[in-house]
Amino acid sequence: MTTRYDTVVVGQGLIGLSTTLAVARRGLPVIALDALGAGHPLTSSTGASRSIRTAYAEPAYVRLALEAIGAWRRLEADTGRGILHLTGQVDLGPEVVLAPIAGAMAAEGVAVRRLDPDGVAEVFPELRLAAGEDALFHESAGTVLAAEAIAALATAATEAGAELAEPEPVERIDLAAAEAVVATSARELHADRVVVAAGPWSGGLLAELGVVLPLSPAVAQVTYVDVPAFVGRPGIAEWSVDEAGRGVYGHPVPGVGYKFAFDAAGEDPWSPSATAWPPDAAEQSDLENWIAGRFPETAAPVIESQRHPWTMTPDADFVIDADGPLVVACGCSGHAFKFGPALGEVVADVALGEALPDAAMFSMRRAAMHQAPVSGSTPISR
Repeated sequence: MTTRYDTVVVGQGLIGLSTTLAVARRGLPVIALDALGAGHPLTSSTGASRSIRTAYAEPAYVRLALEAIGAWRRLEADTGRGILHLTGQVDLGPEVVLAPIAGAMAAEGVAVRRLDPDGVAEVFPELRLAAGEDALFHESAGTVLAAEAIAALATAATEAGAELAEPEPVERIDLAAAEAVVATSARELHADRVVVAAGPWSGGLLAELGVVLPLSPAVAQVTYVDVPAFVGRPGIAEWSVDEAGRGVYGHPVPGVGYKFAFDAAGEDPWSPSATAWPPDAAEQSDLENWIAGRFPETAAPVIESQRHPWTMTPDADFVIDADGPLVVACGCSGHAFKFGPALGEVVADVALGEALPDAAMFSMRRAAMHQAPVSGSTPISR
């Protein structure tokens, strides 16, 4: 069976579904394929929650995060699903790290204030500062309920006219002609363009097309703790002064508790043939020790730990670029989920040849894309 589309999207994760929705809303025939299915436990877009924040040292990310909050709110209204739980965020770290964050936020009109220990006690009473540590607080942050977000994106995309096919693995992409030909386990699809948004599988698919990028898939772990009082508390980000050192982030998860995680993946390599990612008990123990130090008067029993993949780039910026009928949308570097539907609009714009002011930072031709791949356990630096 051969079918004709404007756009074929490979992947139904956060970027794939967001792109599919953006293309469908422009009135173009689009289909999204996935070998496993949206939100599958082996994918990067699995799980109950992700953090959302406008605390970035790069103004482009601050702007994109503000756009994303508005887009998530519109998606809530369109689908009737609750997606955002905004309680603010406390950022912890040395002045050399926090000053650029505060400056970029202020430059984009985001209210941010510095906290002394009394100020921290006001917004997060159980949290303790380290000696000599600085803190920031902003309200435009908190939690994206990820499972609800994925379901809402899929619903909205379908209602906009998109087709979603799963499980339907892509076996071959052919760009020899002026169009893209995508062969799956069930059929052959022809399109004006193909968007590769396959998370950690993207590197392999692109290499078959002769596009070799320094992508580093890895497996990260998150831990949920049972502290009901924390559900109304802000998110948290502890930034390391040393880019080689791990930081910690966390946020409330209504109906579950509070989620904590290191901002670096473990040492276990990602494998495309894995059938499960069992939790790492040693990493969970390290995180429990950190929690005990930050919240010394609070019992925080672990509910569960989960692992899922993400894909780092050398500079922690995403890869969103086009080369003829091929569109690349990958390398999320552990911090893309929050941008959701706003990021989908960026990919759709790139796919359709729209000029973007911040396109250079996502180019697959930028200097960082000519570097060697970093370790998959490199901490998130954005």
